[in-house]
Formats: sequence, C-alpha cells, structure tokens
Amino acid sequence: MTGAAPFIALLALIHTQSSSVQEVPNDPNPPFQVDPVPDHDGPSESPSWPSEPSGGSKGGLGFRALLEVGPLSFPSGTRGGKQDLFAYAYPSLGVDGGEDFAFMLGAPLRFRMVDEAPKQKDQDYGAYLRREDWDERSDYGQVVRLLRIGNEDGHGSLRIEPFLEESLGRGYLVNRYDNQLSADYHPAGGTLAFTAGPARVELLASDVLAARIFSGELLLDIGRLVSGNPERFDRYLVRASAAHDFGEAGGVTPEVTLASIAGEVAMYKGERLRAWVLLSGGARLNGDAQDVGGLLGLAFEGTFKGTQISTTIQGRRQGGGFRFGFFGAGYELARFSAQGLSEEPAAREHLPEDFSGYLEVSMARGSGTDSTEVVASGSVEYFAFGRTDADLSLSFSTPGGKSRGIARVVVTGLGSAPRYSVGVEGRQRILPALYLWAAGNTVHFPQPDGTLVRGVSAGAGVGVDFARH
Repeated sequence: MTGAAPFIALLALIHTQSSSVQEVPNDPNPPFQVDPVPDHDGPSESPSWPSEPSGGSKGGLGFRALLEVGPLSFPSGTRGGKQDLFAYAYPSLGVDGGEDFAFMLGAPLRFRMVDEAPKQKDQDYGAYLRREDWDERSDYGQVVRLLRIGNEDGHGSLRIEPFLEESLGRGYLVNRYDNQLSADYHPAGGTLAFTAGPARVELLASDVLAARIFSGELLLDIGRLVSGNPERFDRYLVRASAAHDFGEAGGVTPEVTLASIAGEVAMYKGERLRAWVLLSGGARLNGDAQDVGGLLGLAFEGTFKGTQISTTIQGRRQGGGFRFGFFGAGYELARFSAQGLSEEPAAREHLPEDFSGYLEVSMARGSGTDSTEVVASGSVEYFAFGRTDADLSLSFSTPGGKSRGIARVVVTGLGSAPRYSVGVEGRQRILPALYLWAAGNTVHFPQPDGTLVRGVSAGAGVGVDFARH
C-alpha cells in the first residue's frame, strides 16, 4: 500500500461492480459521490458504447470540505533508519457537478516532529514539512485528488487522480496498477477515452507531469462495423494495445515497451449473465530479446441474488522479458526489484518460458444508504516453475456510511523471493460532522543502489467535514 494510505480516505481498490466508495470520509447523507477510482473498463468487463449522447449534470452542484489531523509514525526511509513521529494534516475541498464533472483538491501534509537517527529535519521544508513528499515535479500531482470531465459511458471522458487499481481494457498490459505504492513518489495519473462509431480509444498516463508509463488501446466492435443489428453489438471485439515506461520519475529505471493484440467473442449475452472467450498474443519490443506470449481464457459477468460477480480465468504462455499484466499492482516496486528487495528490476527480469494460470474475481453486494456494502476483488497468478503473485482487496460500508473500512494485500514472488505490501484503514463517524480514522501499512523506499527498504507506518486521528448540495 501507499505510504500515504491513511491520507487518502478509504481508497476504492475495486472495479465497476462496486457502488460508490468515496475518497472523502463518511457522511450519513452524502450530497454527492466522488470515487477515487471512478468506473472504468476493467479487466473483466466488456466495453460500454453510448446509445446516445450522454446527458448533462443532474442535481446541480455539490460542495464538500474536510480536514483530517493526527499523529503518524513513519520510517526514515533509509537502511537501518528508525521511526520518526509526524503531525499529519489533510485538508481537502471538492466540487461535484453530477455525471459529467467532478473536481477535488487535497494536500497530504506530514510535519516531522520527532526526528530519530538518521537526522533529516534540517533537509525538510521549514525544518518541518517532509521534503521527500514534495521534492520532484510529479509529487505536485498529488494535490489533484480527482478531476473528471465527461461520462465514461458517453462519447468522451477525461479523468485525473491517483491510480489505485487501474486497468487498461481487460488488463492484458496494464492490470490493477497502483501508482502510489512507492513511499516517496506521489503522481497523479490520467486517462482519456473517446468513442466514434464502432471504435473506442483509451489512453493512459501513469504520471501526468513526467515521463513514465504511457499506454493506449484501440477497441473495435466488429458487430457494429459490419451490421446495424443491435443483437450483434458487443459480441465480436478486437483490441490492440501498447505500453511504454520511460522510467524517468520516482527514480530512474530501465525502459520497457510492450504490445498486444486480442480477440474476444461473447458466447452468451443475457440479462443476468455474459460469457466471453478471450484470445490474446503479446510481445516485448525492446531489450535483449523480443519475447512473445499467448493467452486463452474465459470471462463471466453477471448478477446473482443481488451480488454482482465477474470472473476471469486464463491460461498463459509467457516468459523471458514479456508477461501479461506486466504493469500490475506491484510494478512501482518491481521496477526496482522484480521480486523481494534486492533482485533484478522487472525490465531485466527473465522468467522461464513456461505456462501460468491466472484467476481474477470481483464481487460487490449492497447499494444505497440502507444496506451494508461489501466489495471484494482479487487476482492470483501461479507460474508452473513455482512462483505465485497475488493482489487481494476488501472494502465495506455499514448502513448510512457510519463505518467504513478497506484492506489490501499485494504479494509478489511467493515461492521464490517474496515481497509483501499490506495496508488497512478505517473510518468511524461519531457525530454528524466528526469522525475517527486509523490506518497501518507497510511502506517501501527505493534506495540509490536500486534496492528497496521496507518499513511500517501507522497513524490515527480525527476528521471533520462539511457538505452542501
């Protein structure tokens, strides 16, 4: 989890199936919903073409302001360093204009109060504000908590925010990606999507202020291209995607270029269930060898007894310098050490050419203020040579949003050189405008020699918020 986990209230590490989980703290009668990860065409979802131009905003403008404060124990970030004590403050202000516009600013601030060895206070801004949180251009992206223009179900949309579980299309290259995982790197990512007839284009930048991951996908609906019969829409799809990491922010790492092409056929499309067959091929386009891979899978999406479920099962052949979902949940650490804390970076890691099995499941139950909302999401990939990678998340909200909680575990290299990233946080409202928060998580710090140092952060405090619609 991110080193700023307690400062981004209730990170929504979920897919489209979830009901709105707000970045802002609990409000028993929220005037508007602001998702830190708005709905997107996730790895187990079919595309959504607009049948008509999207409508305008509904319900007028909503406004929200909040402030969180509390003590925070945070590592020095150096090898052998001790824990420092910080005073944490997170002011935030948001405006929501309905379906087509939302804007939220916030500034996670850490003020060093107790400086254990090694001494770092003299390097901080004003001898208090932690320098590593604001020492490169990308860090200023964290001020934008959310900017959304347009509706992703419409003809065009723009979204800028921290990425927590971001996928491009079905995730053949960018899958469940988190750009907040490195403790000293706090970029804002951006996506731009637009639809024209049978084609949909989606562009993704992991960092809107620096040269990092840029990815794009062209999705073509063959049914719409050859026929005007709605029965053939969204049944025969072709996806072409490419991704490149320049590796020039949040630390310098080797460049990576990948590409893939995929075909998807809907075997069954009903009101409650959809079933797809997936076929894809991919390749590494730079490096010592242009390695290739293939994929065959099934995807199911449906609603059963009030629970929305999506499942993807894939058999993969990959190896060398290419693998599907290369830019995944743990990539911001893997770009320094593919596994463990001091291995080769992901761009130079050469896996055995072998098969793997991949399973991803997302479930969401409950909607509205009168029911408990629970969202679970997870993926596991097992490689035939004995390695396992996994990413699991769980979030809940009680009726009225009085209590909210979220947990995430990312495991890389289990059975080989494992690395674990764990985070948990929660909010409990005690008065209409007052709540308590608490969070704990592992944090990882890239070192000048390219290795990682792991630590633990924990904090708790109070928050106040104000909302108008």
